[in-house]
Amino acid sequence: MATLREALGRLLTIPGVRAAALVGRDGLPIEVTGRGDERYLETLGAHGASALGTTEALGHDLGQGATVAALMEYEDGLVSVDPLGQFAAVVTLAESAASLGSIRRMVRSSRDELLRLLDMR
Repeated sequence: MATLREALGRLLTIPGVRAAALVGRDGLPIEVTGRGDERYLETLGAHGASALGTTEALGHDLGQGATVAALMEYEDGLVSVDPLGQFAAVVTLAESAASLGSIRRMVRSSRDELLRLLDMR
């Protein structure tokens, strides 16, 4: 059976993906992997979790239903935040939106495995 790091690390096999973080909804890191030092990766996760909270509040207040994902596109990259149950989220940093479809498929296909691995911690 894969570890959390191995399961999360599969996102790095997608061309253009630089980093991935599995974080609690409070922003605390559960597992991080990618290019950059540990602090950089933890910052990605913390701010991604914060953005997810804001996105969920906006969706709720506008009556749009549950948040499926939050996307932030910047001049030099794209951050994707995918809720993983009530207590965690996957935050991914990619070079461009070209990787988005592959990121979404990988997160969806890994969802059950990640949740199972979280329960085993």
